[in-house]
This record gives sequence, C-alpha cells and structure tokens, in this order.
Amino acid sequence: MSQSIHDLDMERVFRKSWLFAGHACEIKRPGDFFTFDVAGDSLIVIRQKDGSISALFNVCRHRGSLICKASSGHARRLVCPYHQWTYDTDGSLLHNSWMPQDFDKSAFGLDRAHVRVVAGLIFVNLAKKPQQFEPERDLEKLLDMQGMESGKVAYTETYDIAANWKLVIENQRECYHCLAKHKDYARIQLDTDIHDPDKRETIAARNEEARIKWKALGLDVSMVRSDSNFNGTWWRTNRTPFRRPCVSETMDGRPVAPLMGAYPDPDVGNARANTYPNFWLHASCDHVHTMRVTPIGATTTRIKASWIVREDSIEDTDYCINELIAFSKLVNDEDQAIVTDQAIGVASSRYQPGPYSSVKEAAVEHFVAWYISRLSR
Repeated sequence: MSQSIHDLDMERVFRKSWLFAGHACEIKRPGDFFTFDVAGDSLIVIRQKDGSISALFNVCRHRGSLICKASSGHARRLVCPYHQWTYDTDGSLLHNSWMPQDFDKSAFGLDRAHVRVVAGLIFVNLAKKPQQFEPERDLEKLLDMQGMESGKVAYTETYDIAANWKLVIENQRECYHCLAKHKDYARIQLDTDIHDPDKRETIAARNEEARIKWKALGLDVSMVRSDSNFNGTWWRTNRTPFRRPCVSETMDGRPVAPLMGAYPDPDVGNARANTYPNFWLHASCDHVHTMRVTPIGATTTRIKASWIVREDSIEDTDYCINELIAFSKLVNDEDQAIVTDQAIGVASSRYQPGPYSSVKEAAVEHFVAWYISRLSR
C-alpha cells in the first residue's frame, strides 16, 4: 500500500466523511473528555456545561502545540502546556499573556469539528462544510430501546493490525470465511447459513416469527441498506435472530449482564449497524460491542473495541468482564490473524486480485465501489 494512496484516503475519505469517535457515556459530566486522533488531526471530544458534546481541534491557536496529551480525563479549563494560553471547555480563549493591547481574544478560539450524537454514539466530521449525516434516523430507530446513552463502557481494547484499513473493512463486510474461521460465531448466528439452499426456508420462517414478536414489543424491525448511496455516508441497520436458544453474543448464547435500556425480554435478537468508513456495532439484549477503525499509516490500522452495559450494573456482581468480552474478542482475534496474513499476501509481487463471489462477497464489491466513488470526487 503506497503512501500516496494513503494520503489520498485521508484527504478524500477520512477528512470528509462522518467518523465514529466514541460513546456519549464515556463523557457523562461537563468537562469530561477523550481525544480522537485521525487523518493527521487530533480532536478533544468534550461534554459542555449545557450537556451538549463538542469536538475541538486539539491545537493551540498560538504556536500549534497539542493542548491535551491524555487520552481521556476531566478539565475545567483547557490549558496549553507551552505558553499557558487557556481556553474554556467550549473552545473560547479565556487567558493569554504578553500579547498586544489590541489583541482580539474572540478571534482565537479553538477550531471545531462537526458533531452528531445519535443513540449514545458520537460521530464527527473534519470537513468545513460536511454532508448531512444521513444514517441518523435509522440508527435511532434501531437502537432506541438499547439505552446506550445511559450505559457505561465496561471494557475497551485497543490494538494495531499490520494491514491497510480497507482490508479490515472488506473482511468485516463478508461472511464467506465465517463457517471456516469463526466456528463459535457460526454456532450462534443463524444468518451464517443464509446462502444454504437447504436451510433458507427454515431461516425465513424463523426471521418472520422473530419480526412479529419484536414488532409487538415495540422494536424496530426494518432492514436498511443504503446501497445506492455512493456520494455520502453508507450505512446498514438490521436486527436478526440468533439460533435457538441463544439470545446474546456470548460463548453459550446466554445473557451475561442485566438487560439494557427498555428491553422487556432477552429474546430481542442481534441489532447490527455499520457506517463507512470506520464503524460497526453488534448489540445484544445485555450488552453492546462497537468497533472503531482508524488508519494510522498506509500499512497499519488501529482498532478500538468497546463493550457497553447498563450504567447501574456492578462488575463482578452483575457481570464478569471475561464472560462479557470472550465471544467478541475471540472473533476479533480471529479476524486480526486473517487480515494480517492477507496483508502479507497482497504485498507479494505475484498477487493479482481474483474475482468476487456474487453470492458471498457482494457487500465487499459494494464497499470497493463506494471507496472508488469517494476517491474520485
């Protein structure tokens, strides 16, 4: 993967797209913040006094120093460590020294990125005039009863994959490899058999039965795929049933934490959401697992995996971390090994892309088309 293509990816994809940054429940109090570094920029994502969330560019308006070096924390003021220029949490400049008498502090506040908070998920956009965040309504409908905004992050894991970010997304967009490489995933996920002609009728009946039940419970049962959208954010939202008797993405399919949000029943299936270029989510009745994808070089991709549970649940009483993360972590580890091996292979002088499977890899083909469209704009 060449540096020139990576630079183009940053310019035309990551600096112009809506990016998943993190969770609103990570920054509950005014002044709570976390930093998010992407495409050569650093953002301070911070809760304001009025409860809103802002994303401030983490660069002092004086000499360009980083202001926040911590990955997260709490701040009453944002103070540049270089010359102590001091900003309010909304980015306005409060204090500076040794500047001319006619210096206008109001013209030197921190720059802002655009922010959308949807169902407890924080998305940011680095562009000066971003496109509309189109997935907002569908994400809200899917995740309305999940209660992530009143949840808490029980565990996070950050790791680097020695591969270009596009290989990571391509791997996530197909389940061609699932039966062979994710045996535990296939054991509880009904839709891994979706292309088996002998099982389609059974799967269709199970899906219809589940949809009738979920609709009666007040859950959103729409299946959204914005496949025609090549000019903005692509997204997918759906809810699918597990294999019986499973009701959660855990090693034995049973819940390992209290029911989240407003769910009245553990049998609410698996809510899933994706947005290009850097986010996917799997939500069960008792927890949510999110993945944030951030390129940090042409051949390195940083993954931040997070697990969300009810805010009032107590570790080692209501849930055990090892049980909570075991299933998704296993799948993540398997995918990391797959993508790392693939990255080595595609770097070979003899590598030539083979054809996609129209049955199993249509979503990969769609991602590639979306990516080419973004690059050519």
